[in-house]
Amino acid sequence: MAKDEHWREKELNLEEVKQKYPDVSSFMILKVDIQRRGIVCTEKALELFDPKLHSSADTNESTYLIDGRIKKSPVGLTLRDGTFIPLFYNFTSEKAQREAYVVDAIDGRLVVTDNKKVIDRVSYWERPDFYDKFTSKGIPMSSLVSTRPQRLDVTVSDYCHFWDKSGEGCKYCPITPQFRELQRKSDKPIVERNDVEGVRETIREALKQKGRYSSVLLSSGSILSGKEIFDDEVDGYIELLQAIGDSFESKKFPSQIVASAFNEKQLVRLYEETGLMSYTTDLEVLNKEKFEWICSGKANHVGYEEWKRRLYAAVDIFGKGNVSTGFVAGVELASPNGFDSEEEALKVILEEAEIIGEHGVSFAANVWRASPHSIFANQNTPSLEYYVRLFEKLDKICRKNGVGRYTDDYRRCGQHPGNDLMRI
Repeated sequence: MAKDEHWREKELNLEEVKQKYPDVSSFMILKVDIQRRGIVCTEKALELFDPKLHSSADTNESTYLIDGRIKKSPVGLTLRDGTFIPLFYNFTSEKAQREAYVVDAIDGRLVVTDNKKVIDRVSYWERPDFYDKFTSKGIPMSSLVSTRPQRLDVTVSDYCHFWDKSGEGCKYCPITPQFRELQRKSDKPIVERNDVEGVRETIREALKQKGRYSSVLLSSGSILSGKEIFDDEVDGYIELLQAIGDSFESKKFPSQIVASAFNEKQLVRLYEETGLMSYTTDLEVLNKEKFEWICSGKANHVGYEEWKRRLYAAVDIFGKGNVSTGFVAGVELASPNGFDSEEEALKVILEEAEIIGEHGVSFAANVWRASPHSIFANQNTPSLEYYVRLFEKLDKICRKNGVGRYTDDYRRCGQHPGNDLMRI
């Protein structure tokens, strides 16, 4: 899709959306628009970035300088109200449908700008203490466990096996294509699974920084192998959760996994054999027809209705309010088979959300960005107003059904703008 030079004239801008929806947090609206459009840093902004003080990734491709050169760069921003914005999504101007926001430095202060106008002040995330440490095997701890400002993130596997068969990878997702590209470029074999003992040591070291972290999240690409589908993935979660649990005195500890749709036997194992407290499995698209087109691997191996049924079964095991489903908000409008209009998409998606919410499941909706590495790389994403209307309605659905989203809120996660409304 060719870049539309007149896109600003065709949709409500940030200030217009804020004025039209005065009951919605202005910080949340800004966060949505940054995630929707992307963000880049100027040279002056990066002069204020100190890798010794601020959280960074040596090979991070998420934040680009205006001239296209990549440096050691920030992995997240914090807005004035404490809202977190992860920056691990990448931005390339030649493929973007809209200009990105720009992080700049003016009079020694870090600010977000758009069209050369200052929008608000921001700050970089603080660097965790354990990022300078190594495991007993000499492995950098920062390569085993990453962080949000108040959460520790652990990956079971970086590769999703829905991509093993051509055409079955989720069309919006860049993660496995990026993993494959790293494998091609690397002169050393890249290990798919995480180092359990290294994670055990890293978590123990991280928790020495008192008051920094409030929860642990584990995630993984889908692993289809085992006696039953996902058995090996479940084993991987159990092994890591048990290792992490050694750092806690009680059996249960503040924890969440974002995983495949496990059956009841697998879910019971996770609940009974580990300290896991909450479970998320992502439907990705809240519509059966669009799900089957966009997530054909999930559709072929499990199916939309069965994925939902397993979500509902998880509520019986983990309890109401401890189960959620993520979805990529906006991808339902992708062409050529997406909904014809934002109005139609909102109607259908929210009707499905009502049904899912009534079963005690909450939502962790992401803002879709057309990543350069994904099948949908050249797509255009919905308007800012679409997201604000969607997230406002989802918040009301969750409140009506008494299901919170505290594991995915603005303090622990920061990835799901709609969940930030829970604080209000």
